[in-house]
Amino acid sequence: MLERRDFLRGGAALGLGGVFMGGVAWSRPSDAVRTILPSASHDTLALKVLLDKPPSDVPVLKIDGREVKAQKMDSDGYAWGFVQKGLKGGTRHDLALTDGRGGALREPWQLSTLPPLDSRPESYRVLFFTCAGGEEALGPDQYLPQAVRRALLDRALSYAPDLAIANGDHVYWDQWTTQRYAKNPQRGAQTAAFQRSIAWIDEDTAFDSDTNRRSVNTIVGRQIAALYEDRFASVPLLFITDDHDYYENDNAGTWGYAFPPRPFTLALQRRTAALAYPFALHRPQLPAYQAETLETVRIGKLLELALFDCRRGWSTDGKGVLFPDVEKLIVDRLRTSEAAQYVHVPSNPFGWSKGALGEWYGDFPPGETPQVNDKRYWQQSWFDQHQRLARALSSQKGRAAVTISGDLHASGATKITHSGDLDLSANPINALLAGTIGTAKNGFPSSARGAFPFTPAALKATDINKLEERNGFTLFDVTADKIVVRQFRWRPPEPVAAIASLEPYDTFTIERPA
Repeated sequence: MLERRDFLRGGAALGLGGVFMGGVAWSRPSDAVRTILPSASHDTLALKVLLDKPPSDVPVLKIDGREVKAQKMDSDGYAWGFVQKGLKGGTRHDLALTDGRGGALREPWQLSTLPPLDSRPESYRVLFFTCAGGEEALGPDQYLPQAVRRALLDRALSYAPDLAIANGDHVYWDQWTTQRYAKNPQRGAQTAAFQRSIAWIDEDTAFDSDTNRRSVNTIVGRQIAALYEDRFASVPLLFITDDHDYYENDNAGTWGYAFPPRPFTLALQRRTAALAYPFALHRPQLPAYQAETLETVRIGKLLELALFDCRRGWSTDGKGVLFPDVEKLIVDRLRTSEAAQYVHVPSNPFGWSKGALGEWYGDFPPGETPQVNDKRYWQQSWFDQHQRLARALSSQKGRAAVTISGDLHASGATKITHSGDLDLSANPINALLAGTIGTAKNGFPSSARGAFPFTPAALKATDINKLEERNGFTLFDVTADKIVVRQFRWRPPEPVAAIASLEPYDTFTIERPA
């Protein structure tokens, strides 16, 4: 059982992973390299490397024998970045990571660039999952132990995906929405006490205070580094940002709205991203504040993916949850992309509701449970934007309409034929949920919110794969003519050992229209 201690006194802290003085409490303090998080484009490879302790010399990465310039990603020297442009697309490259004296920090490995933009790959495999974060010290009923999460990712990686997408909620460490504005003041006080025992973020001090720097380092170490380690070293990885990644939940009240993020929580997200998000190599040409909410990933002329954050652009004055320029770019790409297949990957789910405020849909759950009484702050403009995206998805010529979302702690697939006054039946939207990695019993909607996820009243939809509140992940095998979808599910009390041989719960095919 965790013993709570307020150990920020005196400038030192004791985390579950070990002692840190201005640094990181890692879960595995014996290895030099804590985490390797790679990303790739058609001509670039990039790495974030997190070390166990600041090195005496700058670490060295070589790609195909040529040294890549190191970027120090934090003031302490735990996190380092490497970006090499001008590489040949669709090519496997040799990587070696050493310390400044030439000593190996890891065995050499290989990582491939994405296919050239003008190529036509025969097939491509993409892994999707969501909600991998969470502090395991809260207990196995709140978040799965890291060992179990790692087992799920290892099983997913055993299928050799070409690309992986982690869709939101990489960390859970909410500030005002769990402390100052908690519906239950006693629970808010308990949350604050628990956070003080591990990583206290103090909004009454300067953002760059020693306390805050150490706390973000600790949260990153325990929730991101401890999970990923270096298991994705050879699989390009993309992160999408969702509400908890801004260190808040998507709530509102008489005090206002949690989003768009206030400057302090935006800074927390950006600091976390600098430390431990893979480099975003697919940003559009937009102002930085907006561009950070979107990546458009191209796999030759076979596949294009639009990955978008539905939180930072929240508006209560009729604009929606996406910035207008971001929405326009997403819709324009549906019309102009040469890709045989196009997939939307929003942080906010299409096709289902759990009665939360920050959804596309205005539904209260059955009984209007007290846990969701901030739904009255929902905005019609959010659904209006959903309608514009739905219309654009369904209006594609010669491509199926496909979206796979994060956020919702469940796995499933549905086919949307009507949305409000839109008739989508000529090209229905195939709406999927990726599957959650970190959620445990108390985090599933039926437990946390008192309502099982349901089809919103504005939609007419038919199940492809019935929604279930279970952990898991989804694989897409993409060819020019079809997408073969495999969804994997597991949940306690099923034995952890069963994960190693987990097979698809369901397999179905999304055919490209003739």
